[in-house]
Amino acid sequence: MMNEFPQLQAAQQLGRTYRSLMAAFDQQLGMPLPRWRVLIGLYQENGCLSQKQLVRLLRIDPAAVTRQLKSIESLGLVERFTDEQDNRLTNVRLSPAGRELVEATLPRRRRLVEAMLQDFSDQDLNQLITLLGNWESALLKAADKDLL
Repeated sequence: MMNEFPQLQAAQQLGRTYRSLMAAFDQQLGMPLPRWRVLIGLYQENGCLSQKQLVRLLRIDPAAVTRQLKSIESLGLVERFTDEQDNRLTNVRLSPAGRELVEATLPRRRRLVEAMLQDFSDQDLNQLITLLGNWESALLKAADKDLL
């Protein structure tokens, strides 16, 4: 019966793997992965983006980005402000403390990723990247279909 739904088993394994990844980030970097994604996204884009651009970059629900930004802003790691040219837009920039935190965390992230993947060959990693990319494409297509 276990092999009746290998697709379901794959989806469940991916969920478990993602939860393990989130726990490892939280434990080793001292911050939740969603917070890190926002901070590193801003850092890689020269420290400033509109919230709308951040949503597109991270491919996260706008409400989730807003919740993360409120939390991160309360820690003094980002600043939000109304765009001078278009007051409908809210811009977000890393504060000096946010930039400092990202730069201090980058070496720990590198070590964590190296430790997580040390037992995988380059061939294994390339195959994993291909499989996950294919699955992501299939998920995006499935999301656009009326499956009911």
